[in-house]
Amino acid sequence: MAQTLADLMSTAAARGDLHQLEELLQRTPNVDEPNRFGRTALQVSRLGCPDIASLLLRRGADPNLRDSSGFSVLHDTARAGFQDTMQILLDFHADVNLQDKDGNIALHLAAMEGHLHMVQYLVLHTDTWLTHRNRNGDTPCDLARMYNRENVVMWLQSNARGLAGGGQ
Repeated sequence: MAQTLADLMSTAAARGDLHQLEELLQRTPNVDEPNRFGRTALQVSRLGCPDIASLLLRRGADPNLRDSSGFSVLHDTARAGFQDTMQILLDFHADVNLQDKDGNIALHLAAMEGHLHMVQYLVLHTDTWLTHRNRNGDTPCDLARMYNRENVVMWLQSNARGLAGGGQ
């Protein structure tokens, strides 16, 4: 099966090959063209390479597109803990309140994985972090507790008391 331009872009983005991606982007009118697996170059991009995300977003990639599980690149970035890439996504208006199919926002995933630095960062950008519950009724703090992420639990509880006068 011959690779399409979208497949080639996705491969370059996933490898973190900025030079090849720049060349391929000059040949396509649609940076969000899905590859043969139904995902865009931004959705499969190497999350630890913020320059890849920046290039795709500058060329018009939609940071809020979701895959079949409801995940956006923001969810993946929060789950992986790449704050530099997260900053770029937010600079290009990625929606921190997008929910995956389970009702999790990015903050839920960062808390579940124990990425305290990401939790602290996302709290600054998520208005509903104290009250948002996923489909199981869990808050980010509940998930952190469930996965034994004690540093995240302590930080969220401390900040919940400071901001709302109570616990989470």
